[in-house]
Amino acid sequence: MMDLSIHNLSKEFWEGKHMDEKQQLINLKNVSMIFGEGSQQTTALENIDLKVNKGEFICVLGPSGCGKSTLLKIIAGYQFPTKGEAVFQDRPIEGPDWHKAVVFQSPTLYPWLTVEQNITFGPRIRGVEREVIQEKTEHILEQIGLSQDAGKNIFELSGGMKQRVALARVLANEPELILMDEPLGALDALTRLNMQGLIRNVWKENGNTVLMITHDVDEAMALGTRVIVMSKQPGRILQEIEMDYTYSAFRSDTHRIEMDKNYLKTKDEILDLISLD
Repeated sequence: MMDLSIHNLSKEFWEGKHMDEKQQLINLKNVSMIFGEGSQQTTALENIDLKVNKGEFICVLGPSGCGKSTLLKIIAGYQFPTKGEAVFQDRPIEGPDWHKAVVFQSPTLYPWLTVEQNITFGPRIRGVEREVIQEKTEHILEQIGLSQDAGKNIFELSGGMKQRVALARVLANEPELILMDEPLGALDALTRLNMQGLIRNVWKENGNTVLMITHDVDEAMALGTRVIVMSKQPGRILQEIEMDYTYSAFRSDTHRIEMDKNYLKTKDEILDLISLD
């Protein structure tokens, strides 16, 4: 197996929550997922062992049908593994809850509510005090660049704006873990690039823990502190690769990733792994 570890993580650059001692949020132990019975039986995931620590930004890559979304659904509590154990904060995952929030490729917003009402919906349902909700919402709207659009209806928004609202609604609940299932896949190239920068900045400022599913190798390398490469079905973890590029974006005046020789070499090696039979 190829050694793709990148060790120059420049951790002295990273302060605050990202410098805390490692606190494990997710622990998947020998997880397998089988659908159907008899001749129709399909193994989506096989013997997955994965740990996610607080403050990490994990990107999961792999060919179509390798079980990436199934993996996310198990962590979210939407599905339960056929074999193995899925643990969140030292407790078995027994279903979805607000501590584990999900952002999907298609924004699941309430069309009858305004931008602000969508963002405040979760905290209001949970009984958070009105003053706290208002203060948090104003901060989040500023973070995502929609302060002037708080009163707009959802149908008035572009695709990129809708995805920003979906992210904001997740942030309003202050979850321990943010799960993203190809959230930028339907956006045009420029909007996608801008959203990548927004997600990176929000992660840095808030100290969130993120697990993101993507088909895009460049996106995974640009955002992830660790990239998980999965095999073709049945999905297995082929390699875990530590990344430095998201940190380097903060050090850059342009906040962009420098695609140097090491970057291109690592990208080629990841593509080789994904295309293994």
